[in-house]
Amino acid sequence: MTQATSSKSGITRRGFLKTTGAAAGIAACAGVAGTGIAVADAFNDSDRAEGGEEVFSVMCRSNCMGSCRWLAHVKDGKVVKLEPGDYPNDGYRGGCLKGASYIERIYSPTRIKQPMRRVSGSERGAGEWEAISWDEAIQDAAEHIKAAMDQYGPKSVVFDCASGQYGYFNGVYGQFTRLAGVMGATKTAVCYDYAAGYGINRVLGTGDWAYCNEPNSVLDSSMVVVWGTNPVFTAPQNWRWIQWAKENGTKVITIDPIKSATAHRSDEWICVRPGYDGYLALAMANYLIENDLQNTEYIMGSSTGPFLVKEDGTQLSTMNWPAEAAATYAATVEAVTAEYGPQGATVLGVALASIPVGYYVWDNAVGAPVLADEAVDPALEGSFTTADGVKVTTAYSLLKERLSQYSIAEASRLTGVPEQRITDLATSFATERALSVNITYGLDHYVNGYQNTWAVAVLMALAGQLGRDGAGFTGVFTQTYTPALTTYWFYTPEFKEYNANVPNVRLAEMFETQKLEGVDYPTKVLVSYCHNPMSNLTGQNEWINKVLPNMDYWVVLDMEMNDSARYADLVLPVASWYEKEDLRTAYNNPYMTLSEKAIEPLYDTKSDLDIVGMLGRALGYAASFPEETWNNTSYWMALLFSDEISQASGYSEERLRTEKVINFTGQEEGVPWIRGKSAPWPTKSGRVQLYYENVAPRLAYGQDLAARDPEEHIVYFQEPDEVGIDNPLAEKYPLVYLQEHSRFRIHTQWFETPVLRELDPEPQGKVNAIDAEARGVVDGDYIEVFNDRGHAVVKCLIDESIAPGIISIPKGWQRDQFKAGCYQEMTNPKTDKYADSIAPYDTRVDFKKWEGQ
Repeated sequence: MTQATSSKSGITRRGFLKTTGAAAGIAACAGVAGTGIAVADAFNDSDRAEGGEEVFSVMCRSNCMGSCRWLAHVKDGKVVKLEPGDYPNDGYRGGCLKGASYIERIYSPTRIKQPMRRVSGSERGAGEWEAISWDEAIQDAAEHIKAAMDQYGPKSVVFDCASGQYGYFNGVYGQFTRLAGVMGATKTAVCYDYAAGYGINRVLGTGDWAYCNEPNSVLDSSMVVVWGTNPVFTAPQNWRWIQWAKENGTKVITIDPIKSATAHRSDEWICVRPGYDGYLALAMANYLIENDLQNTEYIMGSSTGPFLVKEDGTQLSTMNWPAEAAATYAATVEAVTAEYGPQGATVLGVALASIPVGYYVWDNAVGAPVLADEAVDPALEGSFTTADGVKVTTAYSLLKERLSQYSIAEASRLTGVPEQRITDLATSFATERALSVNITYGLDHYVNGYQNTWAVAVLMALAGQLGRDGAGFTGVFTQTYTPALTTYWFYTPEFKEYNANVPNVRLAEMFETQKLEGVDYPTKVLVSYCHNPMSNLTGQNEWINKVLPNMDYWVVLDMEMNDSARYADLVLPVASWYEKEDLRTAYNNPYMTLSEKAIEPLYDTKSDLDIVGMLGRALGYAASFPEETWNNTSYWMALLFSDEISQASGYSEERLRTEKVINFTGQEEGVPWIRGKSAPWPTKSGRVQLYYENVAPRLAYGQDLAARDPEEHIVYFQEPDEVGIDNPLAEKYPLVYLQEHSRFRIHTQWFETPVLRELDPEPQGKVNAIDAEARGVVDGDYIEVFNDRGHAVVKCLIDESIAPGIISIPKGWQRDQFKAGCYQEMTNPKTDKYADSIAPYDTRVDFKKWEGQ
């Protein structure tokens, strides 16, 4: 095991910092990286203080997944400096331009300083506001919410949250969920980037997020394939580890339609046409099988490949054969339903999951089905008939038949990648000692996004590149431990219903039609927190034309006047991350971290926790939002750490306040956490799934997918909605429209930060010279990018990193920052109802020289 760690006795970083050149390289890719310091048992951050300063341990809470720890230097009640804070493993120390500039967001002149109410009778978005007190603001919100509940029912009130702030007290895991539950209101399910995890979950069973190894695992990889993401810009804390691995001999390949900053720094760039990554992966998977390059040992012992599948689509198991086992299932359902009623879904799920299930394979030694763990000579391929006449086929045979339709030649035509390069890459997947795929959300930004990542996961399984050192996925390492989010965290005696399966991508449909999937669903009031839906959801004109005219009232919590706030009825100013205490169980590092309150909230701002408590009491739920304990974070920590895992692990408020950073993986410091290595995969069988038996959408909200379900058992490819090369729309709109993530913003956060605006002053459209010349455009011209949905006027930047046939406008700009339109006006609002994840890249546009210049 190769490690890069700083221990109690000193530091090892594999010699990477031995030369000035290596140190400079790390600083470049980390943004504001550390240079290496010894770490004591408990961090003494106050040692960093200078004359008259106090130093506080704070936590970046953005959704870049970096979870960077910072030290806030405070003098005379003001944050005067931010510097990267230590972690037990020094490789996780560092930050980026955005994190380092957060001090400018705290003291920004554009920050919202007091509650603002839209002037009665004024047009939404016109900017006519009146400042009001908090008492007035909470009373106004409560009156509108009560009115909607009285007339239309509690579900007419929608609490909409995304990922703008991670934290257990004030962020996405906070107590607006409790408020929605006691009201019986609607709590939307986030739908930005969930296709990636949903597709991989079909193979690994790891849910929407928990499919990646710890980032430092790439130090044990012989090859890293960065697939459809740009960590140099968007996740420098991940790129750090990849760069160190590369310097030690690991080969790095980037697959991307754009020659990104990551592609420039890789050993090789493979340019693939947008929307066809899934076909590429399936063709490579078929190539492995056709050329006997698949890892048969892994498939036999660690996958469901040899499992038997009946003609009705179910796998032959102890739950459906012999018949008496099914009675156990039925009896469990009956017993739980009788005791808990329809609210017993969670209990029922736990009860059913506890029923042991055995799966059958065909044992050649006896010519009959035998439980997989008992078979002497299991068959990997073939169709058979049991003694009682049941026809069965191995999952591997069904997969092999499906994959046979995906050829290298067609993959080359669709993707633009030469055939030899595809076969070479496929061979690498099969023959590399340990191959890691760094994957985040680029592949899921198409309507067929979940099929793209599903295909990559199947390819990894066939190659046996899972569940061992240096092999598997990296990119979004989420917590292996979460504090107790159980009934006593969100539920109270006043709890009515937790209605959280409504995708926020369906809000436009709901507000326009007052229905969801054809069923009446009055939708009247929206409360948005940790979210800027006007700018982050696709098809912005759908919000302008469908949502706003049918919305009775909109409350937005934010620090700055982003697009959502500008169109709201009431804007509630929230305290910055460093003006309130919180804790975060990290993404992309293995730590739980305390974020201390460095300064008091500025102006007339309040914490999210304070706001929801005030609103809950104003709505009449004082028992669930008790004023005497509500703002006491010790009360909340006691609840969080009261579960059995926390108790057994020794997690407590006292320990967290002392250590400030706790490794929660259970691993020795510096030893990477590897999914599927030390425990079975979280599937029913404990194996990776080559056959997806229990077909289900990510969210169930009444959508009818019965006609598609039979095809969903085995991975397949469907054309992207708009960007396919054979799509007739290409004649009218010949360019694929991407919105790459910028180093200057995280989604729409930091959109107005002065120092970053100096570096990136206005929206740009990045195009290849071939496409610019064809339209009579030169570098620096203003161009209008358009399709039938909308338009945006941006400055043209001719950039040879952009392939012909593509235009990119880096995302995150607000409407008032464009000369006309907005980048989100053109994006495709269509989604696939299995994943319900946005598909902004699945968009075609054209551009022309702007007539207004």
